[in-house]
Amino acid sequence: MKISMAAAAGLLLMIPALAPAHAETARLVVGQPLARFDHLKPGVHRYLRYKVEGDKRTAIDIWVRSVRVESQAGQPRLHLTQRWDEVAGPVPWVAQESWFETGTMRPLTHVRSLVRDGGPQVAGYVFHPDKVTGMADLPQNSRKDFEIASPEPAYNFEYDMELLQTLPLAKGYAADIVFYDPGRDPPAHYVFKVDGEAEIAGPDGRRIPCWIVTADYNTGKVVGRFWFAKGAQVLIREESAQPDGTLLVKTLLPPEAGDV
Repeated sequence: MKISMAAAAGLLLMIPALAPAHAETARLVVGQPLARFDHLKPGVHRYLRYKVEGDKRTAIDIWVRSVRVESQAGQPRLHLTQRWDEVAGPVPWVAQESWFETGTMRPLTHVRSLVRDGGPQVAGYVFHPDKVTGMADLPQNSRKDFEIASPEPAYNFEYDMELLQTLPLAKGYAADIVFYDPGRDPPAHYVFKVDGEAEIAGPDGRRIPCWIVTADYNTGKVVGRFWFAKGAQVLIREESAQPDGTLLVKTLLPPEAGDV
């Protein structure tokens, strides 16, 4: 998902002392098989999102992301969902449900439901090779007449974490990816780089060897860092600088009883 375009790089934790030189940047093409798609295992991951300001930490929400392979229209499809439960306020939430082609993560549809101050606000989209449109047959779709051109096919930006998990992360690896955040800014190219490696504490306190992936989101300076476990390439932590000088952190929580 796209994040705020701000500085405060000095606040980012665990910056590698030296970034490796990068080989030629790989250009991802929507519809082509992903090198490590098999790393995207069915299951549930929960993340706590919080803001860091000096020594103060403020919880924002708990973010649940699920991965399933299910049948749709007689075909096996990748089914990804998200739910964000906010900590403060009248317990509003955001839910997102998306379908993809298996093996490639070519996006098919995306539905976002927001509950705040009343009933749900629904927005549904369909990804085409040359555009993204509103989902005409989705009940109560507030964006059914939406349309935006996509000069080339784009990946769904709401699932950047899962897409990065399927790439051949290694020292010096970099990928040029066309992303589109449904209903928002036009599609654009973004470069994600493996800029180092480190061991960080996982949900149970044990140290996990990770690849550190960075992105500048076309600002010319790093504003986002991701720590992916070297084995399964699951996201363990993400940090992004915010316009107000604070740091937004997402950190993986331990699994709950009954998670599969």
